[in-house]
Amino acid sequence: MTATLDWAEHAARAFEPRDVFGLLNYVPTPKQLEFHAATEFDVLYGGAAGGGKTKALLMDAIRDCDQYPGLRVGAFRRSYPELKESLIAELAQVGFAKALGASWNGTEYELRFANESLIMFRYAKTIQEATRRQGGQYQKLLFDERTLTPPDVVSFLESRLRSGRRDIPVLGIRSGTNPGGAGHGAVKSRYIKPTNYGQKVIRDVRGRTVRFIPSKLSDNPHVNPEYAQDLQALDGKLRSAFLDGDWDVFQGQMFPELKRDRHVVQPITLPASWKRYNGLDWGFTKPWAVLWAAVDEDGRVWVYREIYKTQVGEADQAKQILAAESEGEHVAVRFADDAMWATRGDAKAIADIYAENNVHLTQAGKGAGSRVTGWQRVRSYLKEGPACPHHRAQGWKTCPMIHLFETVTELYRELTDLPHATKGDPEDADTTADDHAADGLRYLLTNLGSGPEMVILDEAPAEPIAEALQPLGQTMAYRPADPAPGDDAWWSDDDDDAPRAGRTVESPWG
Repeated sequence: MTATLDWAEHAARAFEPRDVFGLLNYVPTPKQLEFHAATEFDVLYGGAAGGGKTKALLMDAIRDCDQYPGLRVGAFRRSYPELKESLIAELAQVGFAKALGASWNGTEYELRFANESLIMFRYAKTIQEATRRQGGQYQKLLFDERTLTPPDVVSFLESRLRSGRRDIPVLGIRSGTNPGGAGHGAVKSRYIKPTNYGQKVIRDVRGRTVRFIPSKLSDNPHVNPEYAQDLQALDGKLRSAFLDGDWDVFQGQMFPELKRDRHVVQPITLPASWKRYNGLDWGFTKPWAVLWAAVDEDGRVWVYREIYKTQVGEADQAKQILAAESEGEHVAVRFADDAMWATRGDAKAIADIYAENNVHLTQAGKGAGSRVTGWQRVRSYLKEGPACPHHRAQGWKTCPMIHLFETVTELYRELTDLPHATKGDPEDADTTADDHAADGLRYLLTNLGSGPEMVILDEAPAEPIAEALQPLGQTMAYRPADPAPGDDAWWSDDDDDAPRAGRTVESPWG
């Protein structure tokens, strides 16, 4: 049974016979005191570098372990080297809490207390590493540099918060971090925006209280002056993140050129003559994302609708796509994740299930280097071009080559918060960050105007060449010539293997 007690009960039951902070010669700053006094279930402390976040996290855990016998605390970073340089280094500064009677096990990376409380220093960079803690049980979790840990890893570890004893309370989550990293978007969405940048406490969908306590370099009077000068000398984005704790601009941001006042527009009626396209990234446990875009006469793209959901089956995905479209709305091509054509055992390919439900897809293409090429294509559309009529009427001389309706919230959020990869190709995006709608946009823009693939024949075919129609992405659409009287058309056979609408067919002349 899980013992999740509120803080009034904690206060009534808790007994602190000694001054833990004093015994460890820890003098909290006013901002650290605010963090230690927080009674909310889930608290994020941070923003700028040098605010004393790591020390505060560690001391908060030590205090609770001393106060609650049998408490189990999990303290996480992505790797043991990171733990050694942060939380464990701070632990060494206070003598591994020997003044409290605690003992340090350097082999197991555990701090044990005489009252059987325990702080376990653990690493988890991937969901596979996190599942090693599946049998673990914690009553308090610490995340140092929260944004560097992928969101799915954090979510899994949060599921380990529980207690099997009524006398051991579940205390909750404490995190510290700077802006930037794979988890930047998730942290911003959970703590920063909902709390109005720390101005209020909120409740999440499970009714748990969530709080953000912002800190800046100036909040720490103990900081080394040389360190402060080093931060002040950083370039624009780094300075904003690490000195000012700015959550809207950070180092490693994929698309800092994306600006709400330039790229986002209120919904307007788009001419029916503009061609419509889909960009689609498949997911079930992770988000499934679909974008609708129209292309105007100048080649400018207007993203006017999105679907962004989880736990939706393939057939229902196709049905929801059609249900979202207006009567008479015609989507010329739906560019989709190539993985949707893969077969999984005896199951049908997802693209086939879509086709059976009247949604016919075209492979977006994921050749070598295409991810980076795709992101570069997104960047090219974010640039300015001659103003469209809508913005010329407002006196603009230029406007971006892509506009997002303000109702397309998930795409805007992902593009704003998407970081560069920290490993592999630095021009790529971090694949552990939220990029589902962004991938859909990449599929769409990469294929717009890319032209046809020309087929060169060794000799003229015996049958008449079909008339080439307008190129759609990387494929060529053909209208076959009518067969001679009495001849059977190769594309209209009735056998099971015959080509059908929405399926990829191989030319008999190839």
